[in-house]
Amino acid sequence: MTLYSCCLILLLFTWNTAAYGPNQRAQKKGDIILGGLFPIHFGVAAKDQDLKSRPESVECIRYNFRGFRWLQAMIFAIEEINNSPNLLPNMTLGYRIFDTCNTVSKALEATLSFVAQNKIDSLNLDEFCNCSEHIPSTIAVVGATGSGVSTAVANLLGLFYIPQVSYASSSRLLSNKNQFKSFLRTIPNDEHQATAMADIIEYFRWNWVGTIAADDDYGRPGIEKFREEAEERDICIDFSELISQYSDEEEIQQVVGVIQNSTARVIVVFSSGPDLEPLIKEIVRRNITGKIWLASEAWASSSLIAMPEFFRVIGSTIGFALKAGQIPGFREFLQKVHPKKSTNNGFAKEFWEETFNCYLPDGSKNSPAPASFHKAHEEGLGAGNGTAAFRPPCTGDENITSVETPYMDYTHLRISYNVYLAVYSIAHALQDIYTCTPGKGLFTNGSCADIKKVEAWQVLKHLRHLNFTSNMGEQVDFDEFGDLVGNYSIINWHLSPEDGSVVFEEVGHYNVYAKKGERLFINENKILWSGFSKEVPFSNCSRDCLPGTRKGIIEGEPTCCFECVDCPDGEYSDET
Repeated sequence: MTLYSCCLILLLFTWNTAAYGPNQRAQKKGDIILGGLFPIHFGVAAKDQDLKSRPESVECIRYNFRGFRWLQAMIFAIEEINNSPNLLPNMTLGYRIFDTCNTVSKALEATLSFVAQNKIDSLNLDEFCNCSEHIPSTIAVVGATGSGVSTAVANLLGLFYIPQVSYASSSRLLSNKNQFKSFLRTIPNDEHQATAMADIIEYFRWNWVGTIAADDDYGRPGIEKFREEAEERDICIDFSELISQYSDEEEIQQVVGVIQNSTARVIVVFSSGPDLEPLIKEIVRRNITGKIWLASEAWASSSLIAMPEFFRVIGSTIGFALKAGQIPGFREFLQKVHPKKSTNNGFAKEFWEETFNCYLPDGSKNSPAPASFHKAHEEGLGAGNGTAAFRPPCTGDENITSVETPYMDYTHLRISYNVYLAVYSIAHALQDIYTCTPGKGLFTNGSCADIKKVEAWQVLKHLRHLNFTSNMGEQVDFDEFGDLVGNYSIINWHLSPEDGSVVFEEVGHYNVYAKKGERLFINENKILWSGFSKEVPFSNCSRDCLPGTRKGIIEGEPTCCFECVDCPDGEYSDET
């Protein structure tokens, strides 16, 4: 390789990392580096790139407090491991964590920096330069959140066999190891969730439903699996619609019109919160009530949807939630966050500004604009309207425990625990390399990898053979598809009598290990329909035919829709 080629690669890498300035990442040095991808924002601002000048990176908008908590779970787990005398002793884990802004483009921008560093390391450029500030390769990546984002990231990381352990991407497509070679996850795939949805509909004897799915690699496969399960149970689907957070107003209006005119009361939704939000806002505006919403895990507890002002139209929501985990000491860790103390976390500044509705002036050119800038984007204002004048300056003495945000909601640690488990999975894979005995290793002739020169593909090999006990006493081992099998809690949305907030009441569970027909348990006494009623709503195309009548086929209608006709002379029926 020529010196020119090496310099070109280094130049490209320098450009790539420069695009992600210090305040746009959380980064800490270590002997071994883990990458992280988290949605610190819900999306990006629409921007017309007319290419009359150099294109600028799109602006991330709408702060995601839960996303920041998930990021904190990764940092907490790494610090806990670094302080452990038993796990990876005499070694330090570092991290490089980026904001995906819930979009494929931003996630790939970050992933490129992981891949670029690994490629530079593989070229062994030490003879050409003095790399005193050398950053070790990223040997594994924790993330991403949405299945669509993870799919794009997995395609890129898989080319270099860099292990990716997702904490929230549940699309069943990601179980395809021919396509996604280095993808693993600490969340169950949607195969069981779609089956459980059909089981719930069958349990309540409904047979007339509508379906809505996000138009991505999460929504489409999930709803396709549900349709297969529904067909097996003679459940009829009145309508099927696709949505996106980027759908234009006309598309949203069309979908809402279909919902409003449908006689199906039950609506099955496979979507994330951001993708569903525009639809729910329009349904609230039109005041379409009386529907029963069956929610997939990705939005069943979304802070964007579970809002008191939406409750009158979605108060009958029944959804799926992951099993909650315990992270001792995490609550105290969350309370310690502070922009001046969290020096390795470039996201802490914006978190502080969003939490206390103030701004922290620091004179840095690279510092993120105040949230008023993001607010200006949301309301269609120009960037010039977003000035610090919208907010008072922060004092730095604000009390994090004095405000209520999703960040401090640690009552049910579901995704946060999955992040924690993902980090520990990688750490235990590294521990297996660290303690490997020559002759008993996983590589050629029983050889072991060198922990001091460990490469990503070697970590992937050990992850595939991983088996350890979690802090909750459960065995963690990925199956042949890189999945962990898990159970679901079933929740029902209630309105809190204390403060009027939406709370998630556990009303049952779904055990994927049980025999077919015994997996679903529901406590009907705990369910409130529309927030107050105990009577199970009716969602069938036709009422049962009374004794003396029989079902009559209606031309062109699904089998669930029929008319009741009198029995012919000489025949009778004595049951419904």
